[in-house]
Amino acid sequence: MWVQETSVHYQFDTEEGAAEYAKLTPPGGHTVFLHDDHSGLDSEPEVYTVALFHQLKCLDIIRGQITNPSHNPTRPLVQHCMNYLRQMLLCYPNLRLEPAIDPTGTAVRGYQASCRDWTTLYDEAEANHLAYKSRYNLNHSVNLTNGSQM
Repeated sequence: MWVQETSVHYQFDTEEGAAEYAKLTPPGGHTVFLHDDHSGLDSEPEVYTVALFHQLKCLDIIRGQITNPSHNPTRPLVQHCMNYLRQMLLCYPNLRLEPAIDPTGTAVRGYQASCRDWTTLYDEAEANHLAYKSRYNLNHSVNLTNGSQM
């Protein structure tokens, strides 16, 4: 378990923060490649994105749009990310009460948040990416994390 605390990291408007956001997805990107149970290993694998990585990539896209609106992804991609994150928050909400510090509802987290250990997910995603590159003799990166595609 990881206990969430206030951090000086992930500032949305600094170069260091931008680099930290970019590193939230595995080095191989946010996709994984899996074979259909019926097709076998000789067929082309299906491409999937891991929801956690998709969410983190969306945060970075929105961060980029806030900090530099003229040099970042298109409005449809930002709109996709806003909708996707909204859906994730509504589907998996944190229903704890947070104390408000003023009548307008400005809230502070008045509890320690414990998070799941996601390091195994990162390790498995990177192993999957390396196996895919090796199997298909790819010398270039299949990393889509810096592109505008989701």
